[in-house]
Amino acid sequence: MLRKERERRVVERVRSLAKSVLGNDFSHGYPHVERVYRISWNIVENTGLDVDSLVLDTAIYLHDIGRVFGEPHAYYSSIIARPILEEHGLDNDTIKLIVNAIEYHSYSYVLKNNVKPLSIEAKILSDADKLDALGITGFLRVFHYGWVSGRSFNETINHFYEKIFKLPNLMHFNYTRELARKLVERTRRALDELLEEVNV
Repeated sequence: MLRKERERRVVERVRSLAKSVLGNDFSHGYPHVERVYRISWNIVENTGLDVDSLVLDTAIYLHDIGRVFGEPHAYYSSIIARPILEEHGLDNDTIKLIVNAIEYHSYSYVLKNNVKPLSIEAKILSDADKLDALGITGFLRVFHYGWVSGRSFNETINHFYEKIFKLPNLMHFNYTRELARKLVERTRRALDELLEEVNV
């Protein structure tokens, strides 16, 4: 009981930290983190996976916290996470799994650094984060981030073809692959309708 209570306090503290640091930005702020949390536990429920909730929850809440420093945000998030987790008395093995999950969630960071998942929790976070980049939510996120980051309209459109439409191939579970395919089709329809309207 004491261990469960301690773990609950750790998760609540990192959740509170993420909420205060990331703010309400739709594309990568705390609303995104909450969606990833919901999607992650939906994956667990629909796959019957046995997970360490401490590893999964802390990785979820800390996975984008490094965005306050820029890119590569997965690297900065992992650097920020380690001393926080040490301060809360987590053992080295648990910290290693959480840090790996944080690093592994990022599409670009994995490609550049050949990061491999060390746990089922890392795979769940990776899939959940990518699922939030699909569907109408993902469609809005791409344009929101494009505007904020100064991408041109054509650069934003190209992002769908260069990254977003490839995400189903990166999923780890049958459930997430099927869901990703459905959401990609929804994204494609939205993009096709937009391009028809603007006549690009």
